[in-house]
Amino acid sequence: MGGAARGATHPMACLLLGVLMPDRFERYRELLDSLSEVTPVVTDIEPRVAADGPVRAISCIGFPEPQYITGFTYGLSLANHPDWGGRARELCITVRSSEVEWSRIPARIVAALRGICPFNSGQVLGYKEPYVASSPMSSVALAAPASERIPPVLDLDGDHIEMIGVYPIFASERELAYSRGFDALWGLTWDRFDPLRTPAA
Repeated sequence: MGGAARGATHPMACLLLGVLMPDRFERYRELLDSLSEVTPVVTDIEPRVAADGPVRAISCIGFPEPQYITGFTYGLSLANHPDWGGRARELCITVRSSEVEWSRIPARIVAALRGICPFNSGQVLGYKEPYVASSPMSSVALAAPASERIPPVLDLDGDHIEMIGVYPIFASERELAYSRGFDALWGLTWDRFDPLRTPAA
């Protein structure tokens, strides 16, 4: 008896993925367009596992206000994790900067760690080198979105996507969170929007 090989994707499934995934992205981008009221710059980021779907950085320049930039990810919500409680997740970052590369950091992290990391609020994540040439910051803290204009949950036609905020931090601050807990870092006084600040620890 004929049939598809075990583990293969049915041709109709490939067709549906090709139609539905771009449609879902367009609806997500339209939702962000209405939220930010700016025309975003979309950048594709090569994922660690291409079969898991695309990863994109959506950069909103001048949002939530002039001199700021906000970056949203698309692609994390194509995965799932037991910690998520049935909701999907995406990441966002807001910094006071004109450097677009800051807005792409969350998507770069998703591209590397999707399917491995739960991306829980209260986590800190490190990288082997600085994210942006103008700053030695090589780590991030995850918490609620920085801007009050970003809702904690986006409703994408009934698909609820939890937004997790990304905050660039120094390696020394990451080590503080590792050794004394996330609250020890979060309780310090530091400008959450300034990626060129001095270390708080």
